[in-house]
Amino acid sequence: MGNTLHFRTNTSILILLFFIINSVYAHQQQSDEQLNLMNDDTEKVTFLTSTALMEQKKNPHHQSKPLMLANKAIKLARKINDENALLQAYNTKAILFREFSTFDQAIDYHKKAIIIAEKNLEEARKIELYLDLGATYRASHNFVEAKDIFTKAQELSHTLKMWEYEGISLINIGFMYLDLDEPKSAQHFFMEAEKLSSEHQLTDLYIIATIGIGKTYIPSNTNSERKKAKKYFSAAIKSSQKRKKQFFEGISNIDLGRIYLKENKMTYAYNYFVKAVKQLKPYKEKEYLSGEYRSLDDPLNFNRYYAEAISYQNSLKYYRGEISLSQYNQAVKEELELFGNPDQEELEHLRNALSELKQHYSFLDSINQLDEEEAARLLKDYLDRQKEKLKNLEDDKSYLRHLLIETEKIATEKIVMLEQKNQLQEALISKQNWIGISLVLLVIFIGTIGGYQYKIVNDKKKVNRALSQQNEKISEQNVEIKTTADQLQNALSTLQIQNKKTNESILAGWRIQNAMLPANQQLDDIIPKHFVLYKPRDIVSGDFYWVGKEKEHTIIAAIDCTGHGIPGAFMSMLGNALLNQVINVEGAISPDKILTKLDQYIAETLHQGLNNDSREGMDIALCVISPDQQSLQYAGAKNPLVLVRDRQPMIYKGVNRHVGGNRSSKKMIGFNKHEITIEPGDMFYIYSDGYQDQFGGPDNKKFMRKHLIAEFCEIAHLSLNEQNTHLDDTFEHWKKDKKQIDDVLVMGFKIS
Repeated sequence: MGNTLHFRTNTSILILLFFIINSVYAHQQQSDEQLNLMNDDTEKVTFLTSTALMEQKKNPHHQSKPLMLANKAIKLARKINDENALLQAYNTKAILFREFSTFDQAIDYHKKAIIIAEKNLEEARKIELYLDLGATYRASHNFVEAKDIFTKAQELSHTLKMWEYEGISLINIGFMYLDLDEPKSAQHFFMEAEKLSSEHQLTDLYIIATIGIGKTYIPSNTNSERKKAKKYFSAAIKSSQKRKKQFFEGISNIDLGRIYLKENKMTYAYNYFVKAVKQLKPYKEKEYLSGEYRSLDDPLNFNRYYAEAISYQNSLKYYRGEISLSQYNQAVKEELELFGNPDQEELEHLRNALSELKQHYSFLDSINQLDEEEAARLLKDYLDRQKEKLKNLEDDKSYLRHLLIETEKIATEKIVMLEQKNQLQEALISKQNWIGISLVLLVIFIGTIGGYQYKIVNDKKKVNRALSQQNEKISEQNVEIKTTADQLQNALSTLQIQNKKTNESILAGWRIQNAMLPANQQLDDIIPKHFVLYKPRDIVSGDFYWVGKEKEHTIIAAIDCTGHGIPGAFMSMLGNALLNQVINVEGAISPDKILTKLDQYIAETLHQGLNNDSREGMDIALCVISPDQQSLQYAGAKNPLVLVRDRQPMIYKGVNRHVGGNRSSKKMIGFNKHEITIEPGDMFYIYSDGYQDQFGGPDNKKFMRKHLIAEFCEIAHLSLNEQNTHLDDTFEHWKKDKKQIDDVLVMGFKIS
């Protein structure tokens, strides 16, 4: 009980200090003075660790200041010989390393903190440390270790009767199974947590568990499963409203909105997203999870949920006609800026939101532009239709001529017939001597014949006039159609000539770009164990790869330039030339310094400091292998390095910016260098985003980074050729008859 009380007292102090730090952020100088005035004691260590965490949240891409504060806390804890303070400082530094995706160092410091807790029999404190370590394993996609640690936290919590921490452990395992796409397994742990929270009246735990259960029904497309999901999210909203938990109400509204979106109930969906934006907005400036729930920061991340809510709301406003396209683009841009340059995961959620909306409105196909070949085909089809129309008009003209001939023939036959009748009557009258009657009959008969003949002649004139008018109209249309047909034929011929010249130019560009890439023999000499999967979307590519040796160091890079096709190819030529300059001429071998110089030279070459319209740049993953092949250094811009060791992935992220491009001070983040010790059997992968962003599969969705990393883990034990073939076959099977949307580049290599 003493340990529990001490643990909760520390938590209360930590929460209190969060509010103190919020109030002094605007006056950094006063904060430094306050720190100098504090005594060297445990309270000062707590202040330093809390400030470090707040600095990281304030500037998520700046490592130096938070780590400096954490190091000060460690040094002070050692000076005052307080092991509990040292434990707290170690764990804080571990959390900072996790947020900066430096997982190996994070795990080391977590374990140092746990050793101190075990030594001092701080059982209650071990639970919190276990949860933090499990969250780090989950963030690094080491799900086996994550489950093991979360299970230890759950069992220890149960033994100590710390029910809230037991429930948090169960919920962490549930969210981990959702990450693994195993909703049924996740559901079991969420329901256990819900039962526990009901028994011990744990409000926050109950709401989160209810949300988790609802999420396990989302992957299904059946009506019954969607009804269950709605039931649990509605229950979470009701509980959140009753207990004034606005953050949980907001994320429940997002999930409900997504379900209604799938059901094409757009008005319902829109209303839920609007509510969610309003409810989540206040949490931009304040904490949304209490200290005990810190390990759930990743699955319940505010930035990710708020990004989804904003994206859905603005997209629906655009598709409902409430805002223009330019207003929509500006809204998205403004909201993204609020997140302080969101990382790739947050942008991925935003892209997924837009993709889902486009599918509901059949919008995706309408944004594809026709290429020259398609345009030529459509012109030819139109020309064929005009020729058919001309043929039909000629057929109409022939029919009218035939009708006139038939009319004249009938009229002639009737005249002959009447003349024969006239002769018959004259013979009859002559025989019977009925001169008077004959004369009368003759007059009547002649009058009848005359009237009939007049009618025939008049009808014939009408037909001739109609035929003449029709012929005139046909002649005009004939001239017009022939003129149009000639113009279309000329346009088609011109387009075909231009298309041929363009293709010849592009093929010449392909030969130049292909010559720029490392030759197979060069690749084999520099790094014998490797494969390259290289699939340009067009003939020329914006992706390229680079290998070389400098001062006995082996250097490998995978580069994704802005755009694809011809614009991307121009950037790739520039990038290749600048890499040669920085490495082969200037002799740079440190990956972070190589990227810094490359960034500088691109900006100078494209005048990006002076020209706001030039935002071209490149994403890159660059590795430098030591001469003894015992260590590897990595630095990246957007593109990560994935190391598979014993079929488990270790992901080293690059900074969230391009090399070159936007020169605003907010986005001028320095490049970080990661040091990796190489072990036997290690398999390394660097790649562009073309593979993971490809649409396909049964639901026409993106392949996604998580799926690609899982493929790496599955194939890492195979030969390099087998890995290449497997990835190529998997990509083609996923894409099938869909259009390839981007250039694809995947490089894999082994050192030993």
